[in-house]
Amino acid sequence: MKSPYDVVIVGAGPAGLGAAITSSSKGLRTALIERSSEIGYPVKSSAFTWKEVISEWGLPAERVVCQWMDSFYIRHVPSDKDVEINFGEIIGGTLNFHTFLQELAFKAIKNGTKMLLSETVTEPIMDGDFVCGVRTEDGKEFVSKVVIDCSGPSAVIASRLGLLPEKELQGMGFEYEMFNAKVRKRSSVDLYVGESIVPIGYAWVFPTGENRARVGVSTVFGIEEGVREIEYYENVFLSEKSPVYDIVKDAQPFEIHKGESPMTNMLEMPYANGLLVAGDAASQNSVLLGEGIRYALNFGKMAAETAYEAISEGDLSEDFLRRYKEKCDKYVGETFEVAEKLLMVPTEEYWQTLVESLITMVEKRDTKLALKYLKCEMTKDDAEEIFTSFVGKYL
Repeated sequence: MKSPYDVVIVGAGPAGLGAAITSSSKGLRTALIERSSEIGYPVKSSAFTWKEVISEWGLPAERVVCQWMDSFYIRHVPSDKDVEINFGEIIGGTLNFHTFLQELAFKAIKNGTKMLLSETVTEPIMDGDFVCGVRTEDGKEFVSKVVIDCSGPSAVIASRLGLLPEKELQGMGFEYEMFNAKVRKRSSVDLYVGESIVPIGYAWVFPTGENRARVGVSTVFGIEEGVREIEYYENVFLSEKSPVYDIVKDAQPFEIHKGESPMTNMLEMPYANGLLVAGDAASQNSVLLGEGIRYALNFGKMAAETAYEAISEGDLSEDFLRRYKEKCDKYVGETFEVAEKLLMVPTEEYWQTLVESLITMVEKRDTKLALKYLKCEMTKDDAEEIFTSFVGKYL
């Protein structure tokens, strides 16, 4: 079957755009298929990322960053213990997510990527047991040598091939972007934790500029029975009894962001004959704080690099494409495994222990481990230093 494209990518989120930029930069004929009519909408992310992401991908900071951050604040509401770590330098920022994705799209287009909007992919095109393209709900066919599935938690192509495990845990987040919010500190990421906020998870206030902030909650479904709808916990967080009531009492929402995040291990086989899977479709995010943007971009890039190698070698088999998984494992090392173990610690024990440990770090003026925690870059040794009482119990 003749392929008009070398690579077809499904989904124009960070993973898909990272893949498209990389694929087209290597001279591969690349098509990026997105079901939305616009790149960057609807927003399903709180859109915080680290400063190096902006520079590594060559993005215009003045356009894509709403507010730079130099501090991290966490309050354990049940014990009323809190701590603020000022890193003394910019560590990251909240993004104008629409513009962030569009700037990535511009890079892909400049490299030669063909953007196909308002096209809903429903299934793979198969040639025997090889994926050789995708089919849309209105019957259009896009044939390629390699397909990269970056379609988010739905994992449209991977699910049709039976690559996904049965979902036991599911993360869900909900936030309002609000105007007239009186934030505690404009350059700080603020987290509020404890079962009085959400049973499992946390709430946040992310400033996005003058009098603006994203105020939201996330929790994990599937661990405990009786977890309510995510909007319920958002309303509790905005209520008069909330620790952020003074911040939000005069504020009004102008956007709603709601999205899922996978809370399972990284996909064991993010590949098949003619197929690679990246980003949330392959559960490639940090379960520690739900961070996904940095990982999605990099895993999308690695998937495209592997596609280029496979096409160059003329071998599109899963035996060749499995090297993508090897790259993924090398990239995260043991950090994801450490995060997954910490996810299973009872909520109150986990958060209270973390806050107490962070207080000690501030007293010692040692912020290196705190930043490793935030960035999900902890080795087992790092985690044992932060969570000393968990050694032999959870770690």
